[in-house]
Amino acid sequence: MIESEYVRFLRTLDSDESLPGERKIANLVLENLDELTPLGTHQGQRVKKMVALAQAKWDSLSIEVQSVPDITAEKTYPITQLKSMAVGPFRGFSRQEIFDLESRLVLIYGPNGTGKSSFCEALEYSLLGNVAEAENKRFRDQGGYLKNAHANRFATPVVTGLNEQSTEVEIEANEGLFRFCFVEKNRIDNFSRIAAQAPAKQTELISTLFGLDSFNDFVRNFTSEFDPKYIDLTGVKAAQLATKRQALSGSQQQIATNNAELQTLNVEEQALATQYRDGATFSQLVFELNGDDENAGAIQRLETDLQQPQANKTNLTISALQTLGSSISGDLRELELNQKDLENASQEVSFKNLYDAVVQLQSNSPEHCPACKTPLNQVSVNPYGNANEELQKLQHLAELQKTAQRLQQNVSQWLLDLSQILNVCLTFLPQNNAIQNFQTSPGSQVDIGWWHSLQQQLADGFTPWQHLYAQVKYLEEADKKTDQDAQIRSTKQTELNRLRWFKDQITVLETRRNTAKQAIIAAQQAITSFDTENAELIADVAAEHAKVQKNQEIASSYKSFVERLNAYKNRLPSQLIADLGDLVVRLYNAFNRYDSESDKLASVQLPLSQNQRLGIAFLKDPSALFDALHVMSEGHIRCLGLAILLAKNIKERCPVLIFDDPVNAIDDEHRRAIRETLFADDFFKGCQIILAVHGEEFFNNTHQLLGKSQSLASQSYIFLSSAGEDHIQVDSLRRPKNYVLAARELYAQGEYRDALMSARRALENLCEKTWFHYGKHSDKKDKLISVSRRSPSAAWDLRALAENLRSKLNCSQSNIPNKEPIVSALTAVLGQDGRNAYWSYLNKGTHDETDLPEFDQHTVNEVISALESLDVALNDTSGSSVSGI
Repeated sequence: MIESEYVRFLRTLDSDESLPGERKIANLVLENLDELTPLGTHQGQRVKKMVALAQAKWDSLSIEVQSVPDITAEKTYPITQLKSMAVGPFRGFSRQEIFDLESRLVLIYGPNGTGKSSFCEALEYSLLGNVAEAENKRFRDQGGYLKNAHANRFATPVVTGLNEQSTEVEIEANEGLFRFCFVEKNRIDNFSRIAAQAPAKQTELISTLFGLDSFNDFVRNFTSEFDPKYIDLTGVKAAQLATKRQALSGSQQQIATNNAELQTLNVEEQALATQYRDGATFSQLVFELNGDDENAGAIQRLETDLQQPQANKTNLTISALQTLGSSISGDLRELELNQKDLENASQEVSFKNLYDAVVQLQSNSPEHCPACKTPLNQVSVNPYGNANEELQKLQHLAELQKTAQRLQQNVSQWLLDLSQILNVCLTFLPQNNAIQNFQTSPGSQVDIGWWHSLQQQLADGFTPWQHLYAQVKYLEEADKKTDQDAQIRSTKQTELNRLRWFKDQITVLETRRNTAKQAIIAAQQAITSFDTENAELIADVAAEHAKVQKNQEIASSYKSFVERLNAYKNRLPSQLIADLGDLVVRLYNAFNRYDSESDKLASVQLPLSQNQRLGIAFLKDPSALFDALHVMSEGHIRCLGLAILLAKNIKERCPVLIFDDPVNAIDDEHRRAIRETLFADDFFKGCQIILAVHGEEFFNNTHQLLGKSQSLASQSYIFLSSAGEDHIQVDSLRRPKNYVLAARELYAQGEYRDALMSARRALENLCEKTWFHYGKHSDKKDKLISVSRRSPSAAWDLRALAENLRSKLNCSQSNIPNKEPIVSALTAVLGQDGRNAYWSYLNKGTHDETDLPEFDQHTVNEVISALESLDVALNDTSGSSVSGI
């Protein structure tokens, strides 16, 4: 098993994904598999052996995967069934024994210790090339396990089979083809026992069931990697040199640190250059900013530009001048009109002035007239009241006067503003200025005459105002130019600030670079002197480098090999049970067909990963998933394990199923249903079944289940106790175990009493089959079978049961298969009126009585013939054995 599974693993390495070193280690393990298998991890037994083998053979090992035969994607079996086996000497067989296996069913019966396992192991060795039990019992040489102790040797059994053309061919061992043909009770036992173990152990369920325990143990005994104490991965001289170099760790660290700093600076310098301009290098950045002896840098050029003086602004605008001129002209016109209005009302103005004076004198002489000092109570008209009334009448004059005052103030201010504009023009344009004569001194007042003089034409044909207008326009344009220059200057200043920041960063980076270089030079000097002092040791290290490098390659290859091997081991369970879920459920439910429907399975979740549990869901609640090992009894767990193994056999379309001792593997409650699953259902239709059992009743009941025809066509062998012989005692089945066949054979030999005894047993068995047949096919309106018995533990009254079955079948409205032949056969046994001699014969042949008359040969024959007809009718429904039996 270990070698076969390991070879399958090797096929996974036969690809471009595996490294040459992994394939070398794999080939090394294959070449020394027998020597490595018994070695474990204790005291490094296996790893020390691996190191020794790898170092001795590394250079000569092939990098091509060895001894890996090609396999096809789909299995093709060379046979459709087994035909014969010649075995011996082999295990319990001290001499050759030949078995005829040319039947779809081969039954082997014998008590424990009579050699059934030797028979099954002979088939296992012939078909697989190994015996799993030998590995489990730690036999390094399978020949030592397989040899017969008395002959002290073993011969490979010769097994033949029939191919598709029904031609006999000798079978060559092929573990890959025939591994799933075998069902071993020990694996089912171990599978059920895992339920009581720790949860971590439960991850090995599937491996245990398919017999991968030995392979798993083989893989686990590979340590994950080589321990350095078993292989030199650093070098002895290198270790000595490393110890001495510890004193230089500071210098080496300094070099490493500063080399890392230089690498960092390269990145930071380039990042700074990219920040300055996409595509720029650091050297370009330094040159463009600082220049050289012949070329000024960008910073110097900007500084020179910004040192040039900036022109002053006049802040004069044509719009302001025009507005000022318009305001002066407009107010002068309005003032002139106002003055004319006041001149026209000059008399009124005089009276207004008089009345204002009277009102003002009221506070000084409130009781007397201000002109004549006459008391107010003696005057005819109160002067103060009269003055107020007259002033109200002359209110418009006050408004005129206020307007005039306001206009004069406005004109004065605007003329002052205009004179300042003119002075500004003269300040900025002093040479030969036509308006030079109109300049006013600081603090002096200008009058309207000065304004009118600006409107007088000069000798050049233009008025001073026109000259002033042109100059203001010129100065306004000059201000705009100055603003533009200021904006350019601001932009240059911003750029200069940016470039100065880059220059500062350059200075920081260059300082760091110089510091790192100086530190490296100092550290290198210390190391150089060390190399001189230790030159001989350094040379020795170089010399042993090749050996260490080889060891490192071996260690690395070993580590990756073990990782691949463990990954393969972990994947095996999921690969083995892929797509088996539905078939496992069907088989499990067939094994438990007599349980209630709610206890049957709706689905099973087989563990596909290492930590996944075996989950099940019941029909009563398909959505609820349970841990199978937690909720199932041991008997049901055994059924589940068997269902998985049989599902794999069916899935692989194996031509044969070889089952060693199902009686020990399965509890009493499920044996009947498992027999029916194997021999009555369609699961194994077309598959040869070889069954070895130690239970006589299981052997007996199987023959009854098969019926007369199939039992006659099967091969049966009985293994007897050795009785002191050195050879397994094998006997062909002298008398059929099927009751109908036995009755006919005893009749042919003239043993009529024994023939009737077997006939009675046959009728008991066939009545039970008839009952199941009726229950399966009858209508719900049909009456139930009703039979009395004397006590709960007593058997059914056979005659009452037979009569009840005949009556209910005869009255059934349902289309029951083979109804008429069954009723006819029961009638023949019972008689039309119940008075024929048949029933009497059945009773007399069973019970021991003295002085009985001789049995009539013809009557015995008719009883057996009726039973044969009933057997045929029950076993020929739908072309197969009665379903459910």
